[in-house]
Amino acid sequence: MKNSLSLIGLLLSSFVSAQNNLPSDTFRVVKEYQPTLIDAEKIKQMAEIDDTLKLETDLEYRFIDRNFPVNYVPEPIEAARIKGEPLVKLYNGYARLGVGNALTPFAEVYYHNLRSRKYAFGGHVQFLNQNEINDLEGSNFTQFGAQLYGKRFWKRNTLTTELNFGQRDFSYYGFYELPGIEGNEIEASELDQVYQRFQLATELKSTKQDSFNLRHQVNLDYSLISNQSSLQEHYVKVNGNLSQFRNDELYQLDAGVDFNTYDTLSQNGIFHLNPSITSFGEKFRIQAGLGVYMNASEEDNASFHFYPLAEVSYNVLEDVLIPYAGVKGQIQRNNYFSFTQENPFLAEQLFLSNSNQLYNLFAGVRGAFSKAISFNVFGSRIETEAAPFFLKAPAGDQLFWHRFFIAYDDLVENKVKAEVSYHTEKIKVFFNAEYIDFETGELERAWHRPEFTASLSAQYNLYDKLIMGLDLIYWSEQFAPEFDFVPNSNPAELRQGIETLDAIFDISLSFEYRYTKRLSAFVKFNNIGGLNYEKYQDYPVQGFNVWGGLSYSF
Repeated sequence: MKNSLSLIGLLLSSFVSAQNNLPSDTFRVVKEYQPTLIDAEKIKQMAEIDDTLKLETDLEYRFIDRNFPVNYVPEPIEAARIKGEPLVKLYNGYARLGVGNALTPFAEVYYHNLRSRKYAFGGHVQFLNQNEINDLEGSNFTQFGAQLYGKRFWKRNTLTTELNFGQRDFSYYGFYELPGIEGNEIEASELDQVYQRFQLATELKSTKQDSFNLRHQVNLDYSLISNQSSLQEHYVKVNGNLSQFRNDELYQLDAGVDFNTYDTLSQNGIFHLNPSITSFGEKFRIQAGLGVYMNASEEDNASFHFYPLAEVSYNVLEDVLIPYAGVKGQIQRNNYFSFTQENPFLAEQLFLSNSNQLYNLFAGVRGAFSKAISFNVFGSRIETEAAPFFLKAPAGDQLFWHRFFIAYDDLVENKVKAEVSYHTEKIKVFFNAEYIDFETGELERAWHRPEFTASLSAQYNLYDKLIMGLDLIYWSEQFAPEFDFVPNSNPAELRQGIETLDAIFDISLSFEYRYTKRLSAFVKFNNIGGLNYEKYQDYPVQGFNVWGGLSYSF
């Protein structure tokens, strides 16, 4: 041990001595040290196992066909209930009662049953008495109307029946507007007129919306119209329609007959048969058909007429832009009732004839700018034989020039019409404008037909409390034949001229305040401009008038 320690000590002393004796020198580093790896050669030889014994395993699986009994009884779950909006409370009746200037009363009552899946019934009664105002002698009139209706609902059909009665009492007050008339030449009672109408209408219509179901609709209409002289008009119309879908095509057959007799003055009938096929595509719709009409009257033999029925439309932009075009024609029914609805100041001795619409060629574009704004613009050319016109035809004594007669003539109408509607929860606006260029056959002008008409109707609902309405109507100038006596002629001779009726511009405002859901008050200002314009020659309308009253739901 001692020798080992001595040896280690000797070595350490020698090493220290050697370190102290190292020579001194100086080194200069020229650049950083960059080690270099020497390429190595990869051994590409792979090890292989050479085994002459190879084992293959062939497995077979077997299933034991045995059912394990499981007893599970599900717990009953209550049916889910969808909570929808509550039904709006309905009232059986609605009544309006009011009065106008010159103590003009009016009343209106509606009654209807509440909700039912089997039937619906109701009634409507209205009364209006307009007194003389604005110094228009004999311009007073009275209107009364009553209606009863009912519906019966089945799974496949709906039966509808209506009973209507109407009466209008008025005077031919245009007599007092004739030149040279003092007003006492005829008793006032000789100028009175009364129209009465009774109507029974019924309809049976299929309601099952199955594409393979043969759908049907049958209508029956009977009307009786009488006047002051007890002249009566009977009108009967029966119409039926069958339709069925086959793939993308709708097959329709419309047939009907109507018969009209006006006392002993006129009798005629119309029969029509209109088969058609409508094909529906992804964006287009094409309808093709034929109109077959028979027009028979006492004066003329029965005549047959054939008309093309065609229409095509294409949905360019998903109900935003839909151009369409088509052509059609028909025999148009003219009778005493339809004429008196348009112009009540007719003579009783009338010759009635139906009109033959040779063709109605039309093309237009309809669509919607947004969910609230929709439009329809179209043009058409219509040619009609025996189109009716109102005119005063002088017959002997000038005292009888206050009644209108009917003149028939060929007519061509070149029409352009535009319709725009705006509809939101608060605001509703509808605008309509129409221009027609008339081409008559023998008549100098299209009597009592304005070339341009326009109307604007607007309504604003303020929080369902205050309802405000505005109505504007404009008619351009109209023309009517004017007769006078040739001076110093013996015997007296008549000469005809043309009278220009002033344009019509009418403004009306209405306000309704809903005090409660059942009680409200309303007021309406009619013809605010106070213009006594003439819609028909020598018959100026009432000027400014106002109505007001209350309405109540019960």
